[in-house]
Amino acid sequence: MAKEIVKRVSIWEKVADFLMDIAKYVLTAVIITSAFEELAQNSLMMYISGLLVATFLLAISIVLLKRRVK
Repeated sequence: MAKEIVKRVSIWEKVADFLMDIAKYVLTAVIITSAFEELAQNSLMMYISGLLVATFLLAISIVLLKRRVK
């Protein structure tokens, strides 16, 4: 029974790490895209949507990592 709990914890930890990586990639993509392209009318929307997606994924990963501690 104890091995099953350890496996679940490690799976949630991996999922949290994965979501944190995706959040970093989204922010990186927004920054690189804005550096190479002039999107004058959609740049604010791109920044806002990228920041919201990254924040959402980061929040989920933090919740999953806190779940690991319990």
